[in-house]
Amino acid sequence: MIYTKFFKPTLKQGIIMGLSFCLYTSLMWLTKLDTVHLSIGQYFDMAIIILPILMILWAIRQENNLYPITIFQRITIAIFVGAVSYLIYDPFLYVYHNNINPDWFNSVLNLKEMDLKAANTSHDKIIETLQKMKDTNASQSGLFRLSTAIPSVLIIPTLIALISLIFVKRKK
Repeated sequence: MIYTKFFKPTLKQGIIMGLSFCLYTSLMWLTKLDTVHLSIGQYFDMAIIILPILMILWAIRQENNLYPITIFQRITIAIFVGAVSYLIYDPFLYVYHNNINPDWFNSVLNLKEMDLKAANTSHDKIIETLQKMKDTNASQSGLFRLSTAIPSVLIIPTLIALISLIFVKRKK
C-alpha cells in the first residue's frame, strides 16, 4: 500500500527550514557577518548547507518511522520540504536584498578586491574581475528567482533524498 499522507507532518520541516534560513540571514546582517566581517561570514555561508540536509533527513526519518517509504516517496518528501522552505525564504530574501541590505553586493566586491590585492594581482586584472562580477550579478538579478528555485526545490532535495538511502534505512 502506498501511503501518501506525508504532506501534513512534513510541512512542519519545510516551515522550520524556511524560517531558519530567514533567521540565519537576519543574524548574519545584524552581526555584520554579511558585510563588514564577510571574510568570517563566508564560512557560515558554507556551513549553512547542513540545515537542508538535516531537515530533509529528519522529514524522511519521521515518515519512515510511520511506514516504509519508497525512493520516489523520499524524493517527493524532500522536494516538498524544499518547496515549502523556498516559498518562505525567497520573498524574505527579495526584501532583504532590495530593502534591508541593498548594498550587500558591494561588500562581496570589496572582499574579492582585498583577496586579489593580497594575491598580488595586477590592477588591471582586479578591475576586470570586479567588472565581470558586476556584470554577472546584473544579468542574473532578473532571473535570480528562477535560477535559485531549480537547485533549491529540485536538485539539492533530490540529492539529499538519494543520500538518505544510506542513513535512513527502509522499514520492513
